[in-house]
Amino acid sequence: MAILTIILLVSTAFALGDCTIRPKTRCERLRDSNKNSLPGAYLPTCDYQGQYTPEQCWASTGSCWCVTCNGQKIRGTETPPGTAHTICATLICS
Repeated sequence: MAILTIILLVSTAFALGDCTIRPKTRCERLRDSNKNSLPGAYLPTCDYQGQYTPEQCWASTGSCWCVTCNGQKIRGTETPPGTAHTICATLICS
């Protein structure tokens, strides 16, 4: 039984690799806090690093817009439902 436990622990360590747990970003905290809110609430989209994706969309309304690295809407980029989306530039955020 002890050998089986050791094998399981070692294989889990290899499967996880060198990942460390990082604190949630502002985007992730906002997204996670709104998951249990009313249906149709806006949920921001975060990339794999937890940063805002350049284009944000509100699923219940169908409108999309571009945002800055901090998630602030860029004026003049909002598109109503059924229209072509603005191509949002990928901003390098630090």
